[in-house]
Amino acid sequence: MRCQLQQTGRTSLGSRSACQPQLSRKFASRQPLLNTSRVVTQAGLFGLQFSGASAKDVKSKKEELLAAIEPLQRGVSATDDDQKNVEQLIKKLEKVNPNPKSLASPLINGKWKLIYTTSHSILQSKRPAVLRPNGPIFQYIDAPNGKARNQESWPFFNSVAADLSPETNSRVGVQFTQFKIFGLLPITAPESAKGKLDTTFVDEELRISRGDKGNVFVLTMEDPSGKP
Repeated sequence: MRCQLQQTGRTSLGSRSACQPQLSRKFASRQPLLNTSRVVTQAGLFGLQFSGASAKDVKSKKEELLAAIEPLQRGVSATDDDQKNVEQLIKKLEKVNPNPKSLASPLINGKWKLIYTTSHSILQSKRPAVLRPNGPIFQYIDAPNGKARNQESWPFFNSVAADLSPETNSRVGVQFTQFKIFGLLPITAPESAKGKLDTTFVDEELRISRGDKGNVFVLTMEDPSGKP
């Protein structure tokens, strides 16, 4: 996700408001956020434990987090109190992560949409609204092949590709390799364009990741078959 690319500016996860109302309707209209039998099956396959959390408990904590995030315009309009509240809700979910070995789970792969972040370089909250990304921002992850891509949509369509190097069961080193400005002009990323990303919660619909500069990212699954 442009993970949090502090040094390189913005192409990755950014601010947005137009996508948030749709998120609420999307989740409200869905059937149960987690299918219990599927979760139990996956836990058995990967040898995972739930720390005593039921699927109902995880579902409730996700809904609480999503409700808190919805009015915050991906974080642009979040006050200090909003950020503290969201952080506490995130920590509650991290404690019941059904897939602590996130890099071994197939659920981490695909096309994700950023719905909240604390990264100023992504949010660009001090810029006029017309100079920020106004469409959805997506992150594509292919953990088995060590590839990722962050993609802005309207109006700039900037993107950045990255190589991923596993460091733990949940954390990767991120080396950005190429930026594309306005989706057309390729620019080779400098060696210094790197970071780390630790996925602290992931299931079929929601992912929480933390960058090495202290920023947090919350994303929802758009397309499990999406490739960088």
